[in-house]
Amino acid sequence: MPDIPPSSFLAEMVQRGDLILPERGRRRRAAAEATERSARDGAAAPGARPSGQRLSPIEEMIARQNVLFDQLLQRQTALLKAVERMMTVLERRGGGLAGGGGTFSPMPRVAIFVDVPNIVYAAERLGVQIDWGKVLNYLTRDRQLVRATAYAPISDDTFQRLETQKFVQPFYNLPYRILTKPLKRFGNGEIKANFDVELAIDALTMADRLDIICLVSGDGDFRRMVELVQAKGVRVEVVAFGASTAGELRVVADDFIDIGQHLHEFTVTK
Repeated sequence: MPDIPPSSFLAEMVQRGDLILPERGRRRRAAAEATERSARDGAAAPGARPSGQRLSPIEEMIARQNVLFDQLLQRQTALLKAVERMMTVLERRGGGLAGGGGTFSPMPRVAIFVDVPNIVYAAERLGVQIDWGKVLNYLTRDRQLVRATAYAPISDDTFQRLETQKFVQPFYNLPYRILTKPLKRFGNGEIKANFDVELAIDALTMADRLDIICLVSGDGDFRRMVELVQAKGVRVEVVAFGASTAGELRVVADDFIDIGQHLHEFTVTK
């Protein structure tokens, strides 16, 4: 006959779960089945609540917010429909929202980039003085000006007032952003100030927010910049003196405005 373990040892096995008594096993199976049914019911009907059970304060607040949101959404939808009907009426009457020919057409966004030394030297050769306020008004007619920038070299003499300098004074007190840097002096006595890189970077950076770029320069080095801007869908107008403008720049431009043909509009009135 096999040895029977003492009762204390059996009790320890039951307590550890190594030995399950028949009655206790039935209770465990029943509890497991109840848990499984509860999980199935919860998955089948998430958020389900026994009838008669009240919402918690947080749930009541969320429910009220949902109702308010639905009401607000309905009002906004009705308002949008009213605006659409109004636009349709205006378009049929031929007025549009911009005073145009019956359709909504906002003014094109334009930025102006002035290569100051290039244009000032060309004007000096012709003995004329440009009024840059008049040029700005001409280039922004029926357009929304985003920015006008004048790239002006300045003297390295720190005692010379900025507003009196040759390349800055014509733009002073006008709605141009004046970007400056000192002239470079070379050993052979030559003086230079090249803004090609700064101007090109600014134009390419702003192109995505523009419809038109007015490049006021006759420098052929800007040809590649013009092509890159046009590849973004932006119209490029070159503004310069015809006799001082590189042929390759005129070829790639969408439009060329010869300052020489507008002297009666662009020059300083004495």
